[in-house]
Formats: sequence, C-alpha cells, structure tokens
Amino acid sequence: MTKAQLRRELKRKRAALSPEERRQCSLRICALVEASPVFRQARTVFLFASFGTEVDTFPLLGRALLSGKRVALPRTLLSEKRLVFHRIFTLGELVPGAYGIPEPPPENPVVPCEEADLVLVPGLAFDREGFRLGYGGGFYDRILRKIRAPRVGLAFSFQLIERVPREEHDLPVDGVVTEKGWFWVRPPVPPAGTVSPVPPGQ
Repeated sequence: MTKAQLRRELKRKRAALSPEERRQCSLRICALVEASPVFRQARTVFLFASFGTEVDTFPLLGRALLSGKRVALPRTLLSEKRLVFHRIFTLGELVPGAYGIPEPPPENPVVPCEEADLVLVPGLAFDREGFRLGYGGGFYDRILRKIRAPRVGLAFSFQLIERVPREEHDLPVDGVVTEKGWFWVRPPVPPAGTVSPVPPGQ
C-alpha cells in the first residue's frame, strides 16, 4: 500500500469513530501520558492542538498548563514550509492557523527546540520501528531532526500498524501512546538519580 492509499484508509478509519469513542479513547491516552514519569519529569513539553478527528489533546494541554509546565505548540509557516514552537499560557489564546488548526498567536515567545524535554506529535500511522506517516507536508520531519528530547506519537490503537512506507528522509519517533498503552521503540535513558521514564510494564 502506498503512502497516499494508507493516508486515505487511516483517515477513513479515524472518521468512522463515534464522538463518544473518540472522546473516551482520547481521555485514556491523555491520562496515560499524564501519569508517565517521562511526562511528569518534563519541564518543557512540545505538544499540539488537535484538529478534526485526531486524538483530542486539549485535556492534556489543560493539565500540563495547570501543573506549571512550560507548554509550546507549533505555528505553521507555510511559505517557509516549517514549524516554529511558541509558548502558550492559556487555551483561550489559541487562534486559527494554517488549515484552520489552532495555534499560538505569533507574538507569544518562541521556544527553541533544544529546550524541549518531551515532544508529543500527531500522525496518521506509526509502526513498531517508530516510523511515522504524517499528512504529507514534511513539517514535523524537519523539526524532529533538531530535537534531542524523547519524541512520542499520540494515536488510536488502529493507527499503530506493522509497517509504514518510508523514505530516506523519514525520521522515526521513540514511542507511541494509544488507548491500549505505551509502546516504546527506544526507551529514553533517565538522568542519574531520577525515576525511569519508562511506564510500568513496558
């Protein structure tokens, strides 16, 4: 199956979820992330504002802000074909950006990639080697190359598949969280004297 065919198939499956199924699965995914040591220990988290039929990240965004984390979301610069992460302080300040996706206002502070402690990314599919099928623009592939922090995909369980078609420039994530639990490809190494960031049973 080609990338285009797989994108159509995964979009169809995601759209087939009922609103209640999407809500319950999203709440479970957000709870699994929030309870994990890798999230609890992160001071600066790069997240994304969900759009359409994606995993709803707003519960997690709200909890991250309430817990005092520095939360950054991407702004899409279409003319430059890249993402820039800006800090957010409240959910109410988000504005419609490229493709109608909620994003921070441009005047909010930019957060450099090297300051991220954890990066949570969207995708249409992920495989067991961590390779990701995005929406075709390559925006996340470009930014992920600059990030040293653990990179974790958020997806519904049917989006974790055996193999994603890949090309030389594609960059894998380190793990994936679905409503069924965490799946680590490359568990992060905890700093000396800290709790392991790998959730129990992984």
